[in-house]
Amino acid sequence: MVIPERNTGAVPGDAFFIFTMGCKVNRYEAQALREAWTARGLKEAAKVEDAGTVIINSCAVTTGAISDLRAAVRRFRRAAPDAEIIVTGCAAGQAETADLPGFSRIVPQRDKADLLRLFAEDGTAGRREFSVSSGDRSRAVLKIQDGCSRSCAFCIVPLVRGPSRSRPPDASADEALRLLQAGFREIVISGVNLRQYREQGGKDFWDFLERLEEILAPDWAGSARLRLSSLEPGQLGDKALAVLSRSRMLAPHLHLSLQSGDPAVLKRMGRGHYDPEELPNFFARLSKIWPRFALGADLLTGFPGETEAEFAAGLNFLRRIPLTYAHVFPYSRRPDTLAASAADVVGAGVKKERAARLRAFAQERKEAFLRSLLDVPLLHAVFEGENGNPLAGMCEYYAECLLQEQDIVFVRPRELLPVRPLDLRGGKLITALTQCFKAI
Repeated sequence: MVIPERNTGAVPGDAFFIFTMGCKVNRYEAQALREAWTARGLKEAAKVEDAGTVIINSCAVTTGAISDLRAAVRRFRRAAPDAEIIVTGCAAGQAETADLPGFSRIVPQRDKADLLRLFAEDGTAGRREFSVSSGDRSRAVLKIQDGCSRSCAFCIVPLVRGPSRSRPPDASADEALRLLQAGFREIVISGVNLRQYREQGGKDFWDFLERLEEILAPDWAGSARLRLSSLEPGQLGDKALAVLSRSRMLAPHLHLSLQSGDPAVLKRMGRGHYDPEELPNFFARLSKIWPRFALGADLLTGFPGETEAEFAAGLNFLRRIPLTYAHVFPYSRRPDTLAASAADVVGAGVKKERAARLRAFAQERKEAFLRSLLDVPLLHAVFEGENGNPLAGMCEYYAECLLQEQDIVFVRPRELLPVRPLDLRGGKLITALTQCFKAI
């Protein structure tokens, strides 16, 4: 149900503009809206000024995301004073956004799928679930799960996205095949909590992944790849290792929702369901399958009650795993979460200092990993952009790649291209297309 909050008197025109904040799942849902509306004859505006309808697809993970949302509403209202501005996504409908200035309507995350039918003549026809067949990026996202049934003390996501729900596996596999047939050569398998993916009969995420490979690999192994989005540390066990060892399509890259390496902090966070001490052994075993792989992690510091000793223990743990990059977040109080009323708050200055130390460590690891990639004879990257424009891409090891200017003319965006690493510049690999490819 679309919930009216304010009415500017604007009538949605035949052009729309979508601004997406936050995660890959939000990006996926934005693409589903884009496809549904263009199928009805609407045009996507290149600039907000040219749109009759503006969608702001919001994030609620941090207080910073709420501030960014407020700024976006103000900016778009100035740029498009007569447009209908619809705020949706995880922040929509939260108490923090009730007094947003300048919006026309709020559509809470639980009702976002109703926007798929916004421009149907009777308001009901058309799609009722999110799905995509194309995309505006070179790497496609495939959402197979939504919501979360675990209430981590810091996290607002279960409140705004609801309990875990898994997509039927056949629908996900069919969509993956459509994306490959549409020209994508990398698909990122995504969800809010992939550990909670379940099919009828109890099959889990690793069962799905193995079945997806059985379907795709005979035709696409070697010419396309799959990449895993964020995983829970508790997913990494014998079954995971077996599936990864048999894979012919997975990029050698894992990203973990780790949050902390200290068991006491994890327990207070409500994340005592996995033991970080199991990870070093898992990665030692994985290195026999993937001699080289990228490993990222989400890290949260300054959670209420975190002592300097606990922070130091968590940092020491990170030194024991082959981390190659990290996304670091100082704890941000979210309303209605279990930690919102905690008394033992870590000071803002301490949080900032600890986050800086974690980022410095992660940057050292990232630079060392990128330097090691200079020894790899051949990488395979998917590049963004159009021919004739400077292009950036991503290789299998989740490292950003830039092409030499003279190679740009040969590039086909979305293709999986062979490149040689030459140098490092600004945290990116400078690469060159192989001569054999340019001769084709």
